[in-house]
Amino acid sequence: MSERKKMSITSIKWIITLLLLLCSLLVLSSCANSTGDLVGNWELVPSEGALNDTAMTGYVFNENGTVSFYNGYDGKLTISEGNWQISGNDKNYLELCLDEVDTPERKIRFKIADETLYLFSDSGEGKSAYDSRYQKTEQFSFENLIAAAKKQKEKEKQNAQLFCTLSPQEIIDQLKAAGLPIGTVVVYTDPDYATGLLKQPNLQLAQAARFEDRSVEQVENQIEPIGGSVEVYQDYAVAKQRYDYLTVFSEVTGTTYQAGNVLLRLDNTVQPERRTQYETALLGIVK
Repeated sequence: MSERKKMSITSIKWIITLLLLLCSLLVLSSCANSTGDLVGNWELVPSEGALNDTAMTGYVFNENGTVSFYNGYDGKLTISEGNWQISGNDKNYLELCLDEVDTPERKIRFKIADETLYLFSDSGEGKSAYDSRYQKTEQFSFENLIAAAKKQKEKEKQNAQLFCTLSPQEIIDQLKAAGLPIGTVVVYTDPDYATGLLKQPNLQLAQAARFEDRSVEQVENQIEPIGGSVEVYQDYAVAKQRYDYLTVFSEVTGTTYQAGNVLLRLDNTVQPERRTQYETALLGIVK
C-alpha cells in the first residue's frame, strides 16, 4: 500500500473519531440543556373550558435536585416537597419523588419547547397528546398564598411529632378543667360506630366521644348533645387523613382542629371566639 493511501486512511479514521466525539459532546450538551431548562418555576396553564379559575398548581425545580409542588383550590394552598431527576435513553422522563401526594413516586414523559413544559400521561413513545402543560414564570399568580402554605407545612411537621395517650373522655375532662362550658359527655363504643352519627372513613381505628357545649342552645329530644367531639387515632398519619377528609366538608361537619393523633371537632353553632378557646386548650393538652 502506498504512503499516500496510508495517510488517506489515517485521515479518514481521524475524521470519524472526531465526528464521534462531536456527536458525544452534542448528546451531553443536549442532556445538560434539558436539565438546565427544567430548573425554575412552572405554573399550570388551565385547559380550555375547564373550571380552573380558582385552581393553583405549580412546580419549582431547583438545581440541587429538590422540587416543591404547589397545589390548591379556592385559596387553600398545600406544598409537597421531594426530589427530581431526568432519566431515560433520550433523557425524556422526569422522575419525581414527592411527599404527601397520592402517587409519591412518578416517572413522567416530558418535553420542553418555547418556555412551555409538557407532561404526558402515557408512557409510550411517539404519542403527541399531552396531559398537562406548564408555563415558565418568574412569579406564580398565587405567590401571596405561598408564605401561609409554608407556615402550615411547618406546623404539620411539628404536629406529626405529637402523640397523645389520653382517652377522649380524659381530654374532654381537661378541656372542661380549662374553663370551657362542657356539659353532658357521650363516649362511643364499638356498636356505636356501625350506626352512630360520627361514622366516617377510618373511625374504626379511633376512640371517640361527644360533648355538650352549654353556651349553645340544645334541641329538645335531640339524639346527641350539640357542641363537639374528640377523636383519638392510633397515629398521626391516620388522624391527618381523617382531618383532610373533614375539612373538605367543613360547612357541614363544622370546624376541625388537629393536634398530633387527636382531632377536636366543633359544631358550626359554636361561636368563633369560643372555637379559638377550644383550640388553645387542646394545644395545651396534647404536647
